[in-house]
Amino acid sequence: MDQFKKRSSQLTQSLDVLQSLLVKGKDPLSLQFLRWKIWKKWDEFVGPSIAAVSEPVGYRNGVLYIWVKNASWMQQLVFMREPMKNKINSLLEFQYVREVHLTLDRKSVPADAQAAEEVRSALDKVEKLEG
Repeated sequence: MDQFKKRSSQLTQSLDVLQSLLVKGKDPLSLQFLRWKIWKKWDEFVGPSIAAVSEPVGYRNGVLYIWVKNASWMQQLVFMREPMKNKINSLLEFQYVREVHLTLDRKSVPADAQAAEEVRSALDKVEKLEG
């Protein structure tokens, strides 16, 4: 039984360290984790009304791209970009979003091939540390 408690304690400590790295870190893996967190909990970040008519569709170099359902909502959200940015950064406890760009066309969002490569590189580093 003592061995189970010791192992559980070590696992909890490892999870705390990993979560701390992902949430507060500035490496590519932690930045992708923050991106995923925004996507997953979008309604918590912007509220259910705005979440029903918008969706985060891209992130690159501090710019969060948000798809908006129609032009009427686009006009409304233009005035809410700064408060949305501030709330997201506040909830993440990290200055992740520098600007918010709104779009009606999901295809107009720039692809971030470099981000995918940075994540792969970060994962390789983690594997080397474990091995």
